[in-house]
Amino acid sequence: MLALLVALSCSAGPTAKDLFVRHECHRCHEIEGVAPPTAQKQCAGCHLELAGSAGDAKKLEQGHATYGDAFDRFVRRTQTLYVDVPPLASLSRFRASWMRSFLQSPYDLRPHLAESMPRMALTPADVDVLVKGLAKDAPLPTPSPERLERGAALFEARACTTCHLFGNRRFPTQPAALFDFKRPAERLLARAPDLRHVRDRLNRDVVVKLVLAPRSVNPRAQMPALGLSRGDAELLADFLLAGDVGAPVETPIVAAVTPPKQVRYEDVEERVFRKVCWHCHSNADFADGEGGPGNTGGFGFPALGLSFATYDELMNGSIGPDGEYRSIFRKGPTGEPVLMEVLKKRVHENARDFVKPGLDSRARLLAPPDESQRGMPLGLPAVEPAELALVEAWIAAGKPRPSTPPGAMLTPMGK
Repeated sequence: MLALLVALSCSAGPTAKDLFVRHECHRCHEIEGVAPPTAQKQCAGCHLELAGSAGDAKKLEQGHATYGDAFDRFVRRTQTLYVDVPPLASLSRFRASWMRSFLQSPYDLRPHLAESMPRMALTPADVDVLVKGLAKDAPLPTPSPERLERGAALFEARACTTCHLFGNRRFPTQPAALFDFKRPAERLLARAPDLRHVRDRLNRDVVVKLVLAPRSVNPRAQMPALGLSRGDAELLADFLLAGDVGAPVETPIVAAVTPPKQVRYEDVEERVFRKVCWHCHSNADFADGEGGPGNTGGFGFPALGLSFATYDELMNGSIGPDGEYRSIFRKGPTGEPVLMEVLKKRVHENARDFVKPGLDSRARLLAPPDESQRGMPLGLPAVEPAELALVEAWIAAGKPRPSTPPGAMLTPMGK
């Protein structure tokens, strides 16, 4: 009997909780029923603690003792990244079709946040587990133009534009700028999603319930109850599900920048490698055994052995499918060095991820993703054109060595 029970438990397959832990979703998100990881692996928790050092003389003193002036730069950076990650709660409210699509090809739901959901190493079977039990698609409403106009007026009258975007549509009451992430009160507002995606994510009955009593659908909801009647809640829901989200405007994805004539490794290391790459591709010994998901593995990805901690470690490259190290400067599918390919890939991903009013393109958003490789940095804003040109010029110059002694340990802190 015991053998039979063991066999049945083994054949049951992973649960959603198992997958959240395997892919380390709890490093960033608070998840119902899933214990947080060790403090060293809590990305959001670590950033919150470091961001809080800005006003704590004792923490600043300790940080300076360990990292010197670089600690100040790191504290400034953590005030804008992973300081307010939404919890994963009440996922059953979502439509299964949207969740399946989103897990396979994530895009940015919250334009006020600097980071977005990365594409994880989920298998089709994993996705099946995560969407099990979610709602089936219900037909979208087809309200009259008059009803949509009334819904738009209610959207403004109830100050929804204070927190939310609605695609590219602009409203007179909408703030001109995005939120200030250094102000805790505004960081909370930054979780507000772009409501153009409501029609993909939720059925009408759920939208109505959310408008009437947000916490009746999601106990962790931060949106206040608007005090609407049932009729007004249905009016607002119809507008969100069928209203005009504004016209998309195509814009150049990559701006042309004149590359520098002379370039040093120290410049590339300071402006790109330490600022962008180091945190996920660091030296495991220097980081208390945690070399980042791009080096020692994590978030469901295998260890690639790629470290940007020193020039020599960078030149070692990463582990390929055959288990052997290979250069990240080898030519990729486009003929460019692989490093440049993944950095530029992220620029194109940002055309989907970081949509702003007037710059969004529905065609780009829904275009099938290129599954051949993931853009870097994973889930974060792309490297700026001037920095891309800097890395490209350094590679073209033969990847000159730094003036620091070979193998010297570099600090992990960027600007």
